[in-house]
Amino acid sequence: MDDITNWKVTKSNELVKAGYTLSLNEQRLILFCIAQIDSSKPFSRIKAVTAAAFAAAYTLETRHAYEALEDATERLWNREVKTRFEDGRVEKVRWVSKATYDRGNGRVTVNFSPEILPFLTLLNERFTSYDLRYISHLTSTYAIRVYEYLKQYVKLRSSIRVTLVDFKEMLELSDSYMRFANFKARILVPAVEQINSHTDLRVSWVAIREQRSVVAIDFRFTKASQQEELPLLPVVEDLDESEAA
Repeated sequence: MDDITNWKVTKSNELVKAGYTLSLNEQRLILFCIAQIDSSKPFSRIKAVTAAAFAAAYTLETRHAYEALEDATERLWNREVKTRFEDGRVEKVRWVSKATYDRGNGRVTVNFSPEILPFLTLLNERFTSYDLRYISHLTSTYAIRVYEYLKQYVKLRSSIRVTLVDFKEMLELSDSYMRFANFKARILVPAVEQINSHTDLRVSWVAIREQRSVVAIDFRFTKASQQEELPLLPVVEDLDESEAA
């Protein structure tokens, strides 16, 4: 049993910008597990999450944490990450090789897939880190993705321009919200509002148009001058292969 005090989520920038879809519960479960990893060292790819710990991390009632973990486990094995290369290749890997929900003990055991490990461990450059507690109150999975995307640049610059095509591709929304007004109302504005209300970033944006069509988004961001005191997070388990069997 390890007392995790750091709770840093660290991902390669390639993973931050990759295309994938996760529900809020799946996103929270994955990030909870990643926060248990020291990204500079090898680690056990098997992580256990109890309903009590999950509830404490995300300020949920325990009964809702049970439901959230069961829901996340149901579909997580089918979720994939798509990495697109400049030569046109698209590589797909699974997040997990196994996910087990133990209702009797109120626990989920997640086995990260071997293919996802290079995105999470032994990272020495081109990675993004943030405290899990900054996203613990975000209820939009798109807010989490936008926060991560901007967080990778915050130490280097105060703005970034991303094409609308690339941005929607990252969010796996290429075939949705074809009218920018709908994308703005349903995805972009709620995400930025949540980021500004609950995280350590302050974000604004401007739509870039060519003729009458929006082709890109200029994000401007800075670290918040005042930040809420972060809550303590719970003790978690780190399993080896034999314990998870």
